[in-house]
Amino acid sequence: MGKSLDGTITSWNKSAERIFGYPASEMIGQSILKLVPEDRQDEEPQIIARLKNGERMEHFETKRLANGGRVLDVSLTISPIRDKHGKITGVSKIARDISEQKQDELRKNDFIGMVSHELKTPLTSLMALIQVANLKLKNNPDNFLAGAMEKADIQAKRMSSMINGFLNISRLESGKIAINKELFDLDLLIREVVEEYGLTVSTHIIDIDISNHVQVNADREKIGSVISNLISNAVKYSPKRRKIEVKCAPVNGFAQVSIKDEGMGVNAQDLPRIFDRYYRVESNQTRHISGFGIGLYLSAEIVRRHEGQIWAESESGTGSVFHFSLPLA
Repeated sequence: MGKSLDGTITSWNKSAERIFGYPASEMIGQSILKLVPEDRQDEEPQIIARLKNGERMEHFETKRLANGGRVLDVSLTISPIRDKHGKITGVSKIARDISEQKQDELRKNDFIGMVSHELKTPLTSLMALIQVANLKLKNNPDNFLAGAMEKADIQAKRMSSMINGFLNISRLESGKIAINKELFDLDLLIREVVEEYGLTVSTHIIDIDISNHVQVNADREKIGSVISNLISNAVKYSPKRRKIEVKCAPVNGFAQVSIKDEGMGVNAQDLPRIFDRYYRVESNQTRHISGFGIGLYLSAEIVRRHEGQIWAESESGTGSVFHFSLPLA
């Protein structure tokens, strides 16, 4: 379909008729808002603003209304239309109906959520038994048993972290994850997370350079998990005894956090996709590193739900810098 910059539909092909159920005679000359649900009508001005800057939008997932009020999940590719002088005069949109794909994802997420929830009960019991056994083996002369139980505790905690990750994805994508905002100093939260890592990680040096009293209105627990995940990745993907730098400062009305490592880095072709769900960089260096590609996806979704941004800068072999920003309170 095509539309003018004021949102008037100017062209409507047979595929648009099939997807939305309206003939061209009913749609040409109408406002594009006829297809936009009431709770998403603020999207159109944002789209036009981006298009006026010459930007092309690909795979923009949203919801649109078909004939009869039926709600469709669609993926939009949106491009500017230019005249012979290069001036932007309109907008071209390609809409793909992804409703069935979304239903499949919902069913999969429900299954993952159910399985993750069921696994938590026996795992919690197992972790409690391991802790009791560790206490009883504290003064045991058999070093093998004590060491084995300590390793079992580490692996059980790793499994718990993975299960919680899958459970959070299921809640996130079904709209059941709650963001409970409160005023707090982001710099103090960063210090707490770094201090906790200092007690358990002795393989890396973590330096902090943060401004004081950087206050935000956010979900403290979930932002803490974002910071923890980014530091954990910096530790996981960089050699031992290398430095990790954590910075936080106010920048243009936002609190900006940066975590820099001296690790293996990310190739240019992988960088745009590292925040995608289940995406993992595959290389000889990463094959031995455990994970399902959910940590960065969850972190990105949490930041976006706080009206913030998350991004990364990296080159293969030179390390990475992961940034995220939140609106200042």
